[in-house]
Amino acid sequence: MSQEKEPSFEACLGRLEAIVREIEAGNLDLDTAIARFTEGMELVKRCRALLTAAEQKICLLLENEVQEGAAVPVENLAKERTNGLQSGPIRKSPPD
Repeated sequence: MSQEKEPSFEACLGRLEAIVREIEAGNLDLDTAIARFTEGMELVKRCRALLTAAEQKICLLLENEVQEGAAVPVENLAKERTNGLQSGPIRKSPPD
């Protein structure tokens, strides 16, 4: 049995951009436009899930750096929060 691999973030985003172009062109009949919209919404869900997983990995890596005593500037952690990527508390570097 062959196991299908889930599409990457880049593949999903590329397909989503193609769908947007198709819909915006205005050449689709209503049923096709709705089908493309539905596919696009599924792609958005997949992209969000992939971004959330990537965010969690980054947060864990940064947290591990802080716990191991590596100097991780607070500004680097705060930058992610301002981009809406960090959902947890900002952790400060341990004092020198």
